[in-house]
Amino acid sequence: MDLSLDYFNELKNLPEFKRLIELKQIIDTKYKNEIIAFKTKESLYLESLKNDYYPDKDKIKKDFILAKSNLYKKEEVKEYFDIQNKLDKLLKNDFIDIRKSISIELSKKYNCN
Repeated sequence: MDLSLDYFNELKNLPEFKRLIELKQIIDTKYKNEIIAFKTKESLYLESLKNDYYPDKDKIKKDFILAKSNLYKKEEVKEYFDIQNKLDKLLKNDFIDIRKSISIELSKKYNCN
């Protein structure tokens, strides 16, 4: 019995997880140009941060913010991040529960009450 595999199968069968996969495919297809623009502007912006005297640093920053805003305002992208945050919280809570269970079991095993 592999509990981690059971957990993964349970997780991937959640409607939220299935929707996340669906949204990823939609976003990658529907917003391909916006993603390329965002990644390009992000790369230039990150490069400009390495050098205090980078030419047009303010324009590069504005272009990056605009490209990011343009992508992140899309409804599918907003929904994607909302679902991702919910799943992150679920995973974090499950991890906390696992840690508690292990701690309790170890306490029992070693009589550390």
